[in-house]
Amino acid sequence: MTWPQVTHRKLMDYPGVPAIRIWSYDALFRARKLPAATWIFTDMDRLGFWELELAAHAWQELAGHGLRVLNDPARFCPRFPLLQRLHAAGFNRFAVWRLDQAACVDRWPVFLRTESAHRGPLTDLIEDPAQLGREIDQALAAGYPERDLMIVEYCAEPLRDNLFRKLAAFRVGDRIVTTLAVHEGQWAAKYGQEGIAGADLYREELENLSVNPHAERLMQAFEIGRVDYGRVDYALVAGVPQVYEINSNPTLGRVLEHPDPSRVQAGRLWEQNFVAALAAIDSPSGPAVLVQDRKLTRQRRRDRFMFRSRWLP
Repeated sequence: MTWPQVTHRKLMDYPGVPAIRIWSYDALFRARKLPAATWIFTDMDRLGFWELELAAHAWQELAGHGLRVLNDPARFCPRFPLLQRLHAAGFNRFAVWRLDQAACVDRWPVFLRTESAHRGPLTDLIEDPAQLGREIDQALAAGYPERDLMIVEYCAEPLRDNLFRKLAAFRVGDRIVTTLAVHEGQWAAKYGQEGIAGADLYREELENLSVNPHAERLMQAFEIGRVDYGRVDYALVAGVPQVYEINSNPTLGRVLEHPDPSRVQAGRLWEQNFVAALAAIDSPSGPAVLVQDRKLTRQRRRDRFMFRSRWLP
């Protein structure tokens, strides 16, 4: 199994994980032969247009040799169009807008964020058009590119006063695997806040990992986004999952110690379920495939010329 990114290094420590190699896109584009394996393309939102096109050709080359390949770069759907699709399909109740649509915003409160970076909101909640205009001006003055900024309608629901939970699940091929939740005292829960959840929520988390209650609906979101592998971040609003993003390159960690034993047990169960899902898509080893796609071979020649030209007098 082969990945072109580095966020999955912790996965090497998961007990029973299949053999994995991590590739960069640079190595992929320069390779003359590629190993027979299950390939997973990740992190397409950080590729430029040319790299994304080359990645799509590499995907086609691999798939054309009969290999299992997840996440077609040609069908990659960035955050903004994904949220548009989910809202139009009636999956998400909240809307999104580009900056040039600011005058069309008719649902409040909203906030600003960037589309590509996984940094969370740039602003607090914005309550009216005048405040929105000021926040847009400040974001642009701070150097955030207009084409990467988006306006997002607030859609969250506290579990109780000053306690919010963000849920998450992975898609691995045909399986949905629930992973650990994040609990924080503010609405934009992202990293987690130590000591805020309590034993009852950790027991509920453990149960969710066992029964996977939202698998069917979350699979619909992955299908709308055309994502075969990745992590969906979501929350329950009025009992219904609301998807905030699907990350094709999520960082994997481990929970080996925690004051609450249910949290440690949940961490182990997550690892077991995730490894089982990876094993289900693993492919037997075989002879390497020869790269014949003309765009990729031209890229190799271009890279070779650029490398050599650096050393010319």
